[in-house]
Amino acid sequence: MIIISDTTPISELAKVNHLDLLPKLFGKVMIPQGVFDELQVGQHPAAKIVQNLSWLEIVKVDNQQLVNELQQSFKLDLGESEAIALAEEIGASQLLIDEKAARKVAMGRKLPLIGTVGVLLLAKRRGLLDSVKDVLDEMQAQGMRISDRLYLQVLILAQEKEI
Repeated sequence: MIIISDTTPISELAKVNHLDLLPKLFGKVMIPQGVFDELQVGQHPAAKIVQNLSWLEIVKVDNQQLVNELQQSFKLDLGESEAIALAEEIGASQLLIDEKAARKVAMGRKLPLIGTVGVLLLAKRRGLLDSVKDVLDEMQAQGMRISDRLYLQVLILAQEKEI
């Protein structure tokens, strides 16, 4: 299984000390150099962590023309553009990406997607998390934005709220 991640999922999971879910669920995770660089900016919670993870592989994207096209045509940032390009280049099993515009582009390119919330649901189903709600609440307290509708849908899917 080949998983490519954008910046936000790694960032959000690192903020709430659940970055360990990624190797537990997927084994190795690949990120393009642009995502690694974004994770190194400022006081990023994942900055020091990602430098020493044996399960995280930093990969150079060959198709820089596609990266430029995604940035210019769809106004995606470098990390999102490189993650999409890399997922296409190597035939990723999943692209881990959250931003709405980037997800729309990736869906249009027929890439298999999962987001941070999907990771939490999968972790709960596999017995790696007791409560999706607790993690979501902590993520929201750390600044993650999630609509009330999606929050409710996730809790129903996690079987933590009745319909």
